[in-house]
Parts: sequence; structure tokens; C-alpha cells
Amino acid sequence: MSDLKFSPQPYFLLDSDYNILEFSQISSETFTIGDTFLDLVDWESHGKTKSILGNKEGRAEGELTMKTKESPYALFDISVIWNEGRGHVICIEKDHRLIELESIVEKHRKRLSDTNLELLEKKELVEKTLFEMKSLSCPFIRLTKSAALVPLFGNLDQELICQNEHRVLGKAQEGGYLEVLFDFNGVGEFTIEGVEAFVTLVKELQMMGLQPYIIGIKPNHAFYLNSSKTVPDVPYLNTLSKAFRKST
Repeated sequence: MSDLKFSPQPYFLLDSDYNILEFSQISSETFTIGDTFLDLVDWESHGKTKSILGNKEGRAEGELTMKTKESPYALFDISVIWNEGRGHVICIEKDHRLIELESIVEKHRKRLSDTNLELLEKKELVEKTLFEMKSLSCPFIRLTKSAALVPLFGNLDQELICQNEHRVLGKAQEGGYLEVLFDFNGVGEFTIEGVEAFVTLVKELQMMGLQPYIIGIKPNHAFYLNSSKTVPDVPYLNTLSKAFRKST
């Protein structure tokens, strides 16, 4: 036998039928060696083994599950070169550190997946909280038998109006009201989309036979309302006390 007997990795010399002709010393230390190389491979990997070793005109590489003295399912990278009908095979066991690294990567992947789920749950919670805040920013309050107050809080944007539109219309109709007073004292900024949505709400109330009023308009609010060409004819009142006296 050549010096390959002292190869630092398991080495096998095979014939064309994959019978083992020679092997290195470390091969016998690693495997329980039989007559054929297929005896060293997990039976489910026989087809893959023949596919890798079947190219007898050149070099081939692959990954096989092999049966060692320590484990029946050890993962090896194998490399084979055929020369004059003989196959020279080197088997290199997968580095355990690589397996550990793959395990760490998998743990990180799972942790990332869990984190994404937590972020999604938090996002849903934030959206639910914002929805509830928008609903609280547009309460519907009975003042008299015929008048209701809708104080607005926060910014007058499209979301605020659209989220509360059906509730305001429903309560106005169910309560048999004649007047709905929108109080803008608690409103901060306006958006053009918010103004247009509010105008639509006012028009719907008017179509239902109700009279909307607007209270507490500030100079910057008036600019937005006046800039809208679709603002209906809605009376403006300076204070809630005047509106209350009017509705009683």
C-alpha cells in the first residue's frame, strides 16, 4: 500500500463495482469496514452514492450520510477521482462546529420569527388603540330632546371623520334630533382631506333633515373651511353656551 495509508482523512481505493481494495489507517478507526463501500453508507443514500461514484471518467463530489463507529448517521463530504478503473475516495466529516453554527442560525431564525410575530401583535395593538382613540375623539352627547353635541378632539383628518361618520349619522337618526352641534374647540390641525370628509358628513345630516352647527372655529380653521368650495351653508356659533341657549 502507498503512503495514502497514512492519510489524515479516511481514504478508500475502490474497483468499478465499489468494492474496497485498500483503505487508510484512519478509515479503519472511523468505520467498521466491510467488502463494499456501500456498506459504509446509510441504505437510503445508496442511490445517491452510486450517482456520485458512477462517473468513472473524472472527479465528483457530494454529501453522504455514513455509518461510523460513533454514529449511524454521520454527515460526510466525499470526493472521488477515477483512474484506470480505480476510484480514489476521500471522506471528510462535516465539522461539528458547522453543525453547531447551523443550529445557532436556526435558533436566530426562530427568534427572528418570534420577534416578527411580537412586532405584528404590537402593531395590531397600536392600531386598535389608535382606533379607540379616534372613537373617543368624536363622542355623541345629548344636550336636549332635539339637540346633540359632537365635540371633536385632535386633528381633523379624514380618518377621524370616516371612522365616526356612521356612528354619528346613526345616533342622530335614532335619537330623533333636529340639530347637531359640532364643537371645534378641541381641534388642532386641519387637513384638506379631513375638511372634505367633514363637509360630506354635514351634507348627509342635512339630507336627513337635521341642521348642523359649528362652534369654536379658530382663524386657522376658518381658512381651511373657506378654501373648500363645497362647504354647505352651516351656521357658526361663537360659544357652546350660546348654542345651548339656542337649542333650549
